[in-house]
Amino acid sequence: MTANQEARRGNLGLLTGSLFVVLWFAGTIVQGSSGAGFPRPTDEMAKVGGIMRAGASTMETTGGLFILSAVALLCFTAILAARLRRDSRPGWLPELALAGGITSAVALLAGAAATVATGSTDLATDDATATLLYQLSFWLGGPIHIAGFGMLILAAASGLALPKWLRVPGLVIGAAGALAALSPLASQLVLFTPIGRFLGFIWLIVATAVVAFRRRTPAPASVSKETAEV
Repeated sequence: MTANQEARRGNLGLLTGSLFVVLWFAGTIVQGSSGAGFPRPTDEMAKVGGIMRAGASTMETTGGLFILSAVALLCFTAILAARLRRDSRPGWLPELALAGGITSAVALLAGAAATVATGSTDLATDDATATLLYQLSFWLGGPIHIAGFGMLILAAASGLALPKWLRVPGLVIGAAGALAALSPLASQLVLFTPIGRFLGFIWLIVATAVVAFRRRTPAPASVSKETAEV
């Protein structure tokens, strides 16, 4: 396999980032199909318990899709970090990608586990327990997950060879997502969670597609010949 073929395969591996997004949306659509709706973190326990019980029939499938989504995110994180190292980017960028991606994926896995537990057991029959599981899935799969995801986007936007029109929005969106980590300190900052999530998802799909399908210019034959003669 030539160097260009290896690089091409590595570029296509970045599409696992898009797979992560697709699987997450699939899980959300499945949960939405139950018709139960989604509670808010400030809702009373009785209301949360009722919503969770109404949607329990689809939560196991939803959680399973979120788990697959987190696995795809872990794969993307490893591929992105390897790509940044291969391109000799500053040492902190691969480490930032790993830290953010692993944090984001582990938080999503834990939140998905709480969702699966809600749908596969009788725990949701108790309002207090149902609310506890919901709060765990909200905070782990929401602000904590998006804070790590924002760090991952910051590393990708800084280290990948992207056009300016894509790099600058990536830096802004990544910073917004990282600010979701401050949500427990100021409840208003929870707004950075949907901003970092949905804008980040769009950015990730576009950025990975641009890099994955970019044409690589082969090295001129004269350069290779001169190198061989030396």
